[in-house]
Amino acid sequence: MKKIMLLIALCFGLSADSSATHIVGGDVHFAQTGPNTFVVTTRWFRYCQGSTAGAPTSITTRIFDNVTNASVTSITMQRDSFVNIAFGDECYTPPGLCVEVHYYSATVTLANNPNGYYSSYNTCCRNGSIVNVSTNSNVWTAQIPDPALAGGNTSPLFVQYPQDGYFCIGFDKAIDFSCFDFDGDSLVYTLVNPFDNLGPGGARPFSLLGWQAGYNLANILGPGTQCVINSATGIVTARPAQLGLFVISVRCDEYRNGVKIGHVYRDIQMSALNCTYNTLPTFENFATISSFTFDEDGCFDVVAVDQDPEDTFFIQILSNAYQFGATASLPAANSTGRYDFSWKDATTGGTDTANNLNIRKLNSTEFEGIGRVGARFCWNLDQCEILAVDSFYVEVLGFSIGCDDSRDTVRRRVVLPVNEPVYDYNTPNVFSPDGDGINDLFYLKQDAYDRCYDALNIRIYNRWGQQVFQSDDAKFTWDGNDESGAKLSPGTYYIVLQGFYGGKEVTQNYPVTLFR
Repeated sequence: MKKIMLLIALCFGLSADSSATHIVGGDVHFAQTGPNTFVVTTRWFRYCQGSTAGAPTSITTRIFDNVTNASVTSITMQRDSFVNIAFGDECYTPPGLCVEVHYYSATVTLANNPNGYYSSYNTCCRNGSIVNVSTNSNVWTAQIPDPALAGGNTSPLFVQYPQDGYFCIGFDKAIDFSCFDFDGDSLVYTLVNPFDNLGPGGARPFSLLGWQAGYNLANILGPGTQCVINSATGIVTARPAQLGLFVISVRCDEYRNGVKIGHVYRDIQMSALNCTYNTLPTFENFATISSFTFDEDGCFDVVAVDQDPEDTFFIQILSNAYQFGATASLPAANSTGRYDFSWKDATTGGTDTANNLNIRKLNSTEFEGIGRVGARFCWNLDQCEILAVDSFYVEVLGFSIGCDDSRDTVRRRVVLPVNEPVYDYNTPNVFSPDGDGINDLFYLKQDAYDRCYDALNIRIYNRWGQQVFQSDDAKFTWDGNDESGAKLSPGTYYIVLQGFYGGKEVTQNYPVTLFR
């Protein structure tokens, strides 16, 4: 499928008045490298301008006591490098849009301190066209525990700036704000009010960004919209209702043994755009339940459609019935060399068809065509092991390949209940082995035999308790002769059955009369 296409020019509020107005966010990371030493890294996100002149070569970050707010030290962080992150992919790249990521780092030594520490960095200004907030300074901060914490601690690290970092009006869009924790600590994510400015001397309390009318932490993108975060994964799902540039801030808290030991913030700006999604493939309305009967064979057809009739399209048929003899195939070709399919409409009960489809079988489970593709699932249920499986299914995947080799996939599961045969047997009480071709043999009802389960022992005795016939074959026949082949006298004989027959346990004694 074709990837997302952006239909408008992106409004980022770029201004030539101050290079700082290009700032779109940042975050801070502390990596403990020794008992009291840390490498501190700040990422500075900025819209590209074609040069790095607007980004400072160094910045100053301040360190404070986490409880008393007393100033501990200031560190000058030099810019190590910067990279450009282009938005989009091979399918579409928004023209002229990219983000610079500037990396600043320094080493700091911090004494053991049960209170722990926090850092603060402040810069101005945000882009002037931001929709949801009214103030525009930036504060990036992180909190770290006592350097003497058992095992040490490196703060969580946010993922890179997302290449799909924009929202789509009227659609749910998921953006990754997750962190990696090098120490294996538990992480919890929260949407928070972004900070605007520092307190006296750069310490807390930090002032919060003011919200424009109609916006707040519960309505980051405005009334009638959605902006929520999965607290366990850090995935933000947003559905804006208007164009514009929005500020979003995420706090990632880290816990060790159930106790919070630190946090990091990511403050970022993202645009809400008009996005057009190519329509996903759809399945024809075939039933999602298809019954099969044991010891019989059957087939059903599946068909899926790509709304773009020129797209190369694929169907893949997955099933746990393959190991029991099921197959995915194509029907016999019609007179044009193409393929016809039919299925029972799950809603109307009528028969629907798809004719003259041009399809190629790629392997045992995958089929390729243009725009519309079908396949046939067949199964001859002749393996007794089938009866021991609780449930069977077919998973039908329909997908086409985008220009970046990704798959947009739809799926539908068809449940395959297996109807087991119901057997019943009878035991005749008379027979006449006189050679007239009528009732000459004694046997159990033959069509009741269950080949998967039946195992039966039969013994026949005369009226004096002497055994005259014995068999371990559930499909036995007795011709009225004894075990040496001699004809037995007319009279009453006694049948003893033990085992399984007709799929049922049998323990039965009864008389049978032999006539000649």
